[in-house]
Amino acid sequence: MLPPLASLTRWPGPDSTGVPADATLTPSGSLELHEDGQVVTDLDITGRVSVHARDVTIRRSRITSDGVTFPIRTFSPAANLVVEDVEIDGGGAAPAGVCLDDYTLRRVNLHHVQDGAWLGSRVTVVDSWIHDLARVPDSHNDCLRVTGAGDIVIRHNRLDAYRPGVADPTNSCLALGPAVHNLRFEDNLCDGGLYSIGVRPDLAASAIVFRGNVFGRRYRMGIIARPRHPGIRWDRSNVWFDSGEPVLP
Repeated sequence: MLPPLASLTRWPGPDSTGVPADATLTPSGSLELHEDGQVVTDLDITGRVSVHARDVTIRRSRITSDGVTFPIRTFSPAANLVVEDVEIDGGGAAPAGVCLDDYTLRRVNLHHVQDGAWLGSRVTVVDSWIHDLARVPDSHNDCLRVTGAGDIVIRHNRLDAYRPGVADPTNSCLALGPAVHNLRFEDNLCDGGLYSIGVRPDLAASAIVFRGNVFGRRYRMGIIARPRHPGIRWDRSNVWFDSGEPVLP
């Protein structure tokens, strides 16, 4: 069990993620970004942002999905997208808030999506809060999902898979499979899930490291499925939120 949000000052939350309080936002529709180095800032976007260029930055903005598409999606040749101080509202229908390769999320408030983000290769998620996942028929609901990707850093995020209003742990804070390499998962606060960390039995894994994370107890089955799976290293620095004792799955 986790205490009230006000006591969770070490991790991201409503006061440290999303649009800064001093921002004045200008309404906008969907955007198609094709210019390398383009900066999008201080917008209230209804629809989606499709990124087709390199070194694009989206900051100090709100994106509210208007349907079942991804609020943010990268397309080749996009690379090095930075999304910072942004709120993403999936409207209860979007399959994921962000998809797929070559992006960084920083201080992002991401909510009311089926999955928080789909992580392709060369992705970093830091200082962000993913919460209030949206249940739809047959959804599994993962805060973060990685499939067939590598070179990923997930650091100092609050991943709330648990839905307190309906006592629903959903599926996972992080789902891995079928092939993942070179992933660091460190200093995150995780709560909920069938397993908080989901590991497929057929996962082809290498250099996946879990260290310094803190776990709540509102899961259904356990903290991590298959903690001794080849290619996964689980460090004793992963601890319980309520006791500070090591999580030894």
